[in-house]
Order: sequence, then structure tokens, then C-alpha cells
Amino acid sequence: MEKSSGGPKKSVIAIFVFPVLAILSACQSGPPKISIQGARAQLSPAIYGEAMVTMTINNQGGADVLNGVSVDIPGARAMLHVMKDKVMTEAGSVRIPGGKQRVFQMGGSHIMIEGMPRSMAAGSAFTITLRFEKSGEKKLHLTLEKAPSAPMAMPMS
Repeated sequence: MEKSSGGPKKSVIAIFVFPVLAILSACQSGPPKISIQGARAQLSPAIYGEAMVTMTINNQGGADVLNGVSVDIPGARAMLHVMKDKVMTEAGSVRIPGGKQRVFQMGGSHIMIEGMPRSMAAGSAFTITLRFEKSGEKKLHLTLEKAPSAPMAMPMS
């Protein structure tokens, strides 16, 4: 009598497992699905004419890259800042992994706006544009909030 090697059972499992793995793999490498929640802009408590934008970028699809930011405030400049070795530095781009979220917050990665005119105060509205490699441009309409009461201590590069 021949001993069964479990061949038919393995085939049945393969029929179900491989399609599931293929679908999961496609989700990670497919097009990004970017959404943005909780976007806020606060005036700097320490430097006049500067503000920080915080938000959470959710990506329910494949990986993407935030390649830059711009702002519609005349004379102002928006920059991506990231923390590297506990030092805030300007970054040309920020990777947004597939199926994950990237949090932009005080004390971590964020968008800095500098060179704002004196007319920009708490309550002033503006638009910031995020430029993604695959997802294109996303515009955020924000209103400046007053500065937090305590300045943030952070090493600068």
C-alpha cells in the first residue's frame, strides 16, 4: 500500500493561499490612496512670520513620495522638515509607505512656513499644496491658529 504525501490537501491550500497573497501584494504595490486628516497651521511661538503645519497622511494603497510643498502666501516659503538624529532638517522629499500613515507633528516631521508678511495673523486663511510623486497635487485650505502658549525646544541644524 502507498503512503499518501498529502498532495491533494496541499493543492487545495495553494488554491486559496496564493490568490490571497497576490491580492495583498497588489495592495502594497498598486496605486497609492492618499487621504489627509487633522491638518492644522499654528503660528510659531518663538519666531515672527513663521508657522508650522501638522497633519496625518494616510495611505491605503501602494507607496508614494511627498516631493514638495508650496503655499499661496505672497513672499512666504513652505518647506518639509524631518527629524534626523534628534535634529530638525529640511528634506527634499518624504516617503509615504504603502498601507501606512505618516504623522506630521510638533517635535517631529512637519511643514514649516517662513517669511509670512505682517498681515498674516491668527484667523488668516491660506492654501498649501502638497506635491506627491504618484498622487499628484493635494490642496489644503487652512486657517492660521494662534501660537501654542509654550515655545517648543528643539535643536536646529
